Amino acid sequence: QIYHNIHSFGNSRSDPKHLELYFYDDDPSLEHRYRHCREEMYEQDKHVIGIITDILRDNPYSQQFRSLGRAQNLEDYRLVLNLDQRLDQRTYNAPINSEVAAVWIEGNERRDTYDRNVILHGNNNEKEHIRSYYGCSDPLSYPLFFPRAELGWHRKIPKRDTEAEDIGADDISNDDDPGLFQQFAVDTYIKIENSRLDYMWHHQNKIRADLYQGLLDSIQAGEQNGDAIGKRRVLASSFIGGPRDKIRRYLDAMALVRKYGKPDVFVTMTCNPNWEEITRELQFGQTPQDRPDIVVRVFKAKLEEMKKQLFEKAILGKVKAYTYVVEFQKRGLAHAHFLLIMTGKYKYTCPEQYDRIISAELPNKHKYPELYKMVIKHMMHGPCGALNKFCPCTKNRPSCKNNYPRPFNETTIQGKDSYPLYRRRNDGRTETV
Repeated sequence: QIYHNIHSFGNSRSDPKHLELYFYDDDPSLEHRYRHCREEMYEQDKHVIGIITDILRDNPYSQQFRSLGRAQNLEDYRLVLNLDQRLDQRTYNAPINSEVAAVWIEGNERRDTYDRNVILHGNNNEKEHIRSYYGCSDPLSYPLFFPRAELGWHRKIPKRDTEAEDIGADDISNDDDPGLFQQFAVDTYIKIENSRLDYMWHHQNKIRADLYQGLLDSIQAGEQNGDAIGKRRVLASSFIGGPRDKIRRYLDAMALVRKYGKPDVFVTMTCNPNWEEITRELQFGQTPQDRPDIVVRVFKAKLEEMKKQLFEKAILGKVKAYTYVVEFQKRGLAHAHFLLIMTGKYKYTCPEQYDRIISAELPNKHKYPELYKMVIKHMMHGPCGALNKFCPCTKNRPSCKNNYPRPFNETTIQGKDSYPLYRRRNDGRTETV
């Protein structure tokens, strides 16, 4: 859940904060902002604050707020924020002052200014809640991303077959503050998720929640007291990540096994933040962690190519059925797990066939130099165990939880209800990690 609160502008008898900061931005000295500059970087901070203030001078919210800066008896004023801006997205123009906010004095009420609004008072210090799916939420929370108070994400935003020029908002850049961009990306995801949850909450009758297990079972059991049954809110199977969605996907996977047999191949694909497609798009000073949008787009493109290689070009053989899942590691990198059920002709049933597609040995350094470098860089485990007790796989354990280092095997051995023990011959090839 995400909450955005906006403070009224009553006299707090302290340094200006929140909306009050904008009231004093007409003061050329900007001392109300400079007093928070760092001593060791005072001049640089002043320069940055001046640039930001100049950028926001044309912001409609900022203009309305600054109009109150020199007002007498500020406690008599009211500020009305429009929560439901309805601009023509086909011919997008920057909002003007009257579209985003209005100012009036007590006794001259104009409460019908906007259909949906929040009224901020000058004679109290109350907080008003701005719902995340209101169009004004983003420009109020991230004024540097929306310097002209453009509409942010909202429920009526165009979804399909919409050209970028039809919307009109500029692309959001995170060149200067990657941390702020990440916060914005998370906020936007939560807004979309909250909107879906709100729909489920308020439309239980449309998803026929009364037919789900629980209520009917209680009635059939003879329960007469409604308070004893309780009131449940049901997440339909269409809600991705919900319990019924997971059960549905599990049952679909089990249906494949029942019809086509057990999976033959388990494949994992992991995102590499050092992929050239990612690093070449980074600006100076950026890291892949600063641009999760680029990372996931490149991973998605490579995932689709992986699927094309597996299912259309049949690089491992003809696939009869498959299922896969995409997960995110603790550090934020995506990886996908595939389970492949091969056709009868291409099923792998003996160690010799395993060795055709899987190798647990170092490749020939002279014959396959590029492959050798990739295996050394990405596929070597450790050092761990007695050599490195602080390795995550050994921490608080007497040995590696993955059973490394593993013994040599002259041939691949078929495991019983487990992964095979792959061939690892003692051929003298070594590498220091």
